[in-house]
Amino acid sequence: MTVGTVIWTSPTGHTYTTKPGSALLFPTLCLPTGELWLPDRDPVVDVDQRAVMMPRRRRIRTENLQRRIVAERQLNDGLITERNKPPPF
Repeated sequence: MTVGTVIWTSPTGHTYTTKPGSALLFPTLCLPTGELWLPDRDPVVDVDQRAVMMPRRRRIRTENLQRRIVAERQLNDGLITERNKPPPF
């Protein structure tokens, strides 16, 4: 039996065998790699000793959005005041 072979059994008792299509194109990739040895028990993870963690946000998303809006408006203030000047005549 080739690795990746699936045997389907229908409710009527018929069996259908499928083989991976890659077996025709890449036969060396479909060779078994060996037996998988599973550990006797799950590894114990100490939560306090984790080395890598996701960084925490300094500000919530809505506060970041408001800060970006305020900063962009400050950049545009000079342009808006220049545009809103009365005509020179």
